[in-house]
Amino acid sequence: MEIAGLVVVVTGASAGIGRATAEWLAERGANVVLTARREARLQDLAQEYRQWPGERLVIPGDIRDETFARDLIHQTVDYFGRIDVLVNNAGLGHQSPIAEIPAADVRTILETNVLGLLYATQTAVSYMKKQNSGQIINVSSIVGQQPLPNRGIYCASKTAVNFITRSLRMELTNTPITVTLVYPGLTATEFGQARLGDKTNQTIARGVPARRVAQAIGKAIQKRRTEVYVTPYDWLFVHLTRLFPRTADWIITQGMAFITSRHQTAINNGGNP
Repeated sequence: MEIAGLVVVVTGASAGIGRATAEWLAERGANVVLTARREARLQDLAQEYRQWPGERLVIPGDIRDETFARDLIHQTVDYFGRIDVLVNNAGLGHQSPIAEIPAADVRTILETNVLGLLYATQTAVSYMKKQNSGQIINVSSIVGQQPLPNRGIYCASKTAVNFITRSLRMELTNTPITVTLVYPGLTATEFGQARLGDKTNQTIARGVPARRVAQAIGKAIQKRRTEVYVTPYDWLFVHLTRLFPRTADWIITQGMAFITSRHQTAINNGGNP
């Protein structure tokens, strides 16, 4: 599918994967709808992206709000007359043991990562059915298939995204609507700065650039792909953990403990983690 001229909504577009995706699409002439909570940053990005063909529409708001999530799609269709692609990227992380996570944090994670995605998807699909075309792209994570310690609720939210997406894909089998899952692995973004729970080691400094994830999303649009791993290592990680689950759990637990220990030692020594 040609990117130029498409109407694409990108949630969580103010930073990280969402920002990189919006930029990648804008460079290729898509009409990009940018949404996130930080309106000033969205306006700055929209101004920057006007150097390329296509229009930019800023609709700020909180995707957890059902009214806003649905109005986001309504406003897009009111303005452009259609919606070609919805990229559900908005998400919030969490780091804390399952036994200690506050119930309020659980609600926030699920409302952001699952319910907001669901509200926007339901509304978008209703329009796509009428126009007889469209694509839903849900950004999940490899940890939605293999959980990590101290991140159980975040991992569970991504597992929910996986099953919602796959069920929707089966429900829309006999329609021209494509439903896509994208599984990023470790990505270099500021995602950790916004997460709830333990705030240590906030910035993910290592990992693939967000631009690489954006390229994978863009190719999924161009080729109508339904399952997308960003790197071969992500695919290998997921499938090896399925083959050897007990061994994988042990290796991941030991590895995470080692990383935490090194981080704490660096802090105690007054250095950078």
